[in-house]
Amino acid sequence: MFKPGIYEFGLKTGDLPEKEMVKLFETALSRIAKEINDPRIPQKRKMRKNTGPFGSRTPDEPPAEYDHIYIYGYGSGNLFLRLYPNQEKNGRIFFPEEGVTWILYVTILPDHPQKISEDDLIQEFGGLVMEELFRLLPCEKVPISQR
Repeated sequence: MFKPGIYEFGLKTGDLPEKEMVKLFETALSRIAKEINDPRIPQKRKMRKNTGPFGSRTPDEPPAEYDHIYIYGYGSGNLFLRLYPNQEKNGRIFFPEEGVTWILYVTILPDHPQKISEDDLIQEFGGLVMEELFRLLPCEKVPISQR
C-alpha cells in the first residue's frame, strides 16, 4: 500500500487524546522494528515533541505557529514523519475539511538504507510502519496529497 514517496493525510481523531494518539505511533514503530529485527533500526522509537521554530510551506507564506509538533526520523532509516495540528495558534487552518484535527506528513525514501542481502527488509520499514499505524489508528484518514 505505501510505496516510497511523500504522503500527507488529515486525521479526524475526534475525542482521541493526543497522548494516546502519539502512543499508537510509537507502538507501530516499535512493532515493526521488532518484526524486522535489524540492528540498523532502533527497537524503541519515540516521536520527538518539537516546540519550534517552524518553517513556512512556501516562500511567500508566513511561518507556521504551533505550540508543538511531533517528529520521527533517524539517520539510517527510510521513514520520516511529522504530525502537527490542523489549526495554528493564530487560528489559521491548513486543511479545511470538517473534523480534521491533525495533519500527518510522511516521507518514505526509496532504496535506503542499502540492503545487505536479498532477504533484508530494511527498505520495507517505512511502508510496514504506515500500514501498521493505519491499522491501529481508530480515526478517519483523509488523503491530502501524494507525490
